[in-house]
Amino acid sequence: MDLAKRLKDLARNSLDDTVKLTSELIKIPSLSGQEREVAEYTLKTMQDLDYDEAWIDRAGNVIGKMKGTGGGKSIIFNSHLDIVHEGDETKWKYPPYSGQIAEGKVWGRGASDTKGAFAAQIYAAHNLKKEGLLPAGDVYVTGVVHEEDSGVGSMVLTEDLTADYAVVGEATSTDIAIGCRGRFRFDLHIKGKSCHASRPEWGVNPHFFLARFIEKLKDYKLEEDDIFGKSSLAPTLIRTSEKNTNVIPAELILTIDYRNIPSETPEMVTDKLEKIAQSCYFEGIDFWFERIKHSIACYTGLTRDAYEGLPAFSIDPDHPLVTTGKSALEEIYGREITVKTWAFATDSGFYDQAGISVIGFAPAQIELCHTMEEHIGIDMLEEGILGNMALILKLAE
Repeated sequence: MDLAKRLKDLARNSLDDTVKLTSELIKIPSLSGQEREVAEYTLKTMQDLDYDEAWIDRAGNVIGKMKGTGGGKSIIFNSHLDIVHEGDETKWKYPPYSGQIAEGKVWGRGASDTKGAFAAQIYAAHNLKKEGLLPAGDVYVTGVVHEEDSGVGSMVLTEDLTADYAVVGEATSTDIAIGCRGRFRFDLHIKGKSCHASRPEWGVNPHFFLARFIEKLKDYKLEEDDIFGKSSLAPTLIRTSEKNTNVIPAELILTIDYRNIPSETPEMVTDKLEKIAQSCYFEGIDFWFERIKHSIACYTGLTRDAYEGLPAFSIDPDHPLVTTGKSALEEIYGREITVKTWAFATDSGFYDQAGISVIGFAPAQIELCHTMEEHIGIDMLEEGILGNMALILKLAE
């Protein structure tokens, strides 16, 4: 039988099971740090689907391995188990943890980000083993923890597990992603002198420094490159040391969200921000920038310090992983595959930093992620199973 037809039959025949698994994963709430139940459910699923090995690691990531026939490239398929908060449940068309199957879609929090992609990865590897089609290289299917708040799951995974290639299951609409901007969070601390608001001349009001800084921040020179375009900068939160409205605050804290292109380092950005802040100085004010680091507690008990944000990454469009993956998808889909970048941060940078060449591929739409309309099309799930099988066969040989 023609291999392409065989793969399409496998995708079609496993679609109902993939839809059911997507729905069941959505039904298990799994905010960052609360992924135990969904990890254990996935572990049992992998065992039932005859994965050669399946285990939960020290961070709480779930890992399934299909052993190749020997001598090929090893490949990690990555998705994340954790989700963002559902928000106001009354504003959802279907309840966020219902996993409702309706209108040709599976609905709920995590459907697009990334439980549907994960289900398609799980069944792609299972299908190939069941049909005796596994490639030479080993295939790992992984669901990681804490992607939404720190990337600690992938950070730990890449310390303990290595491979030649990785495919990250963040939304690409079944195209290929070859990079993403990273994210830095900086807090600007502005210290003045507190006093009673009725006698402002007795104090030093940090609001005036902040006003100058915000105005001059418009002139920050953003870096850019041909692949990613410009980096971006946005002041977001303002916090104050005081609770009462009749007190000049002793300190203000401004949070800056910075989305960096791969060539930028935190030190480069801090240096430029400090120069702007120095131009705003007046007597009695002190200021400093801080890059925020959190202590992340995994549900297994493992704790790890991690900066808020994720690293940027890029891979050359002519890299064999990109060209071979694109060719495999075009061959199986019979259409042109777009090579593009993600505008948002992903775990991909951790694989890149570990020396694992990485691309993105998933049957989900980014515009649905983190929304109250989140869903994944059943037709896209079928494309996802098919595309993942094609990638396994081409990349792991």
